Amino acid sequence: MRSVNIYTLTRNVEPEVKPLFERSLSHREAKLRVKEQEFDQIRQIVGELERLGAPEDCFEDWFYSFPIPHISREFDLLKAGRNGCVINLELKSASRSVTMARIQKQLERNAYYLSLIGKRIYSFTFVSDRKKRGKLYELTETGLKVCTFRELIRRLGKVKHPVQENIEELFRPGDYLISPYSEPERFCQGQYFLTEHQQQMKEKIVTGIRRSSATLWGITGEAGTGKTLVLYDVAKDLSKDYRICVIHCGKLSERHERLKNRLEGIDLIEAGEFGGAGAKADYDVVCVDETQRLSEEELESVLEQYGSGRIKACLFVYDLKQVLSKSERERNNPERLRQVLGFQELKLAKNIRTSKEIYAFINSLLDLKKRSNVAFPNIDVLASGNEKETQRLIEIGQKRGYHFIPPVYEDSHDVIGLEFDRVMVVLDGKFSYDAAGVLTGEEYPGEDYLYVQLLYQNVSRAKERLCIIVQENEAVFRELIGVVNRNA
Repeated sequence: MRSVNIYTLTRNVEPEVKPLFERSLSHREAKLRVKEQEFDQIRQIVGELERLGAPEDCFEDWFYSFPIPHISREFDLLKAGRNGCVINLELKSASRSVTMARIQKQLERNAYYLSLIGKRIYSFTFVSDRKKRGKLYELTETGLKVCTFRELIRRLGKVKHPVQENIEELFRPGDYLISPYSEPERFCQGQYFLTEHQQQMKEKIVTGIRRSSATLWGITGEAGTGKTLVLYDVAKDLSKDYRICVIHCGKLSERHERLKNRLEGIDLIEAGEFGGAGAKADYDVVCVDETQRLSEEELESVLEQYGSGRIKACLFVYDLKQVLSKSERERNNPERLRQVLGFQELKLAKNIRTSKEIYAFINSLLDLKKRSNVAFPNIDVLASGNEKETQRLIEIGQKRGYHFIPPVYEDSHDVIGLEFDRVMVVLDGKFSYDAAGVLTGEEYPGEDYLYVQLLYQNVSRAKERLCIIVQENEAVFRELIGVVNRNA
């Protein structure tokens, strides 16, 4: 996205042409639904700046209606300097619902998000009225105050070397959308954000539990949608008043233990530890992560405790696409939960943590027919003729910062819930594409694990870069090289 000159932006243009005109200036990806009222408000601001003889720089380098990628937090007018100074100017129309408290809350939340890209955040709201006079408010350390446009001009003068394009690149998803398991310190210190959708979901669950009006919840969503983060944020909120247990349906790794040791008022345990009447009765709320992997006995134990009233509320998080075995798929724990009276299911539909590029590549990896117009500069597909060559490639990748996940089921269990900036995996002769272009795998020897599901679990751990070593499998290598070069 490109910044605009707000004088240029607000010149008179026919309403039906205005969206195209705005897009031609901002170069945003999708056409914006232009609000004429906002343009009128910006015209008033431009008029005040002109009346006061503001320098031309005051009109330049504004990002209009800019949404932070993934979060859905939108800023009406934003100006960011590479010196760490950021100006946020929100637009409102006077009404009974536009209270000082609401204005202050919005500016405080915006400043919270903008702290990712600037050290000095100056936050303003312009409230217009029918007489086209309007008032300008500034958020200060002591609260909201009425200010003048001269003060706004002085603040604008502090912005040096303004960002002029690609401001979205300053907001890296990894900086504000984290995994509690991968970054336990940041989670416990509150250094993360929820999307608007996640925040609404959390508030609905917490309110239902606190009021005892809805106490059996499920959250579903694909890898990278932030299910685990919402679960732990709910648990952290409720832990102020309830005894909380989080059941992790996998092995507790060193990173899980770091989180466990830092959590206050929350017990983090493996599914197998949830046993014994005394232990079960010690909790008010039980939250289960990766519920699709619970055994039938483990799930029924939790539901029995809930049904008897010994547990006041439950939150289950799951994704049936992330099963690792035939028995998990056939057991279908999500469907079992849907049969329980009072159960309410919420869905996180949009991937937010895995990059669009990796998400698109994984879809094509699993099904060659699933094409996209996304390029794959951060995907590497390497060829290996034997295990010795594979080991050499792994060593090279590890020196470059890749986390290698071995292709065996124990290691897939070890990385449940974890994420890594760079992931490297091996795809060997056990895999092939069927006539329809769908990736298939051989039967797992002596177990009911599914090779393709294990692979999906491992590649979906990548946040920024993914490397696949194709060992002794020319047919699959040929297909994947075609995928990564499809839109190059």
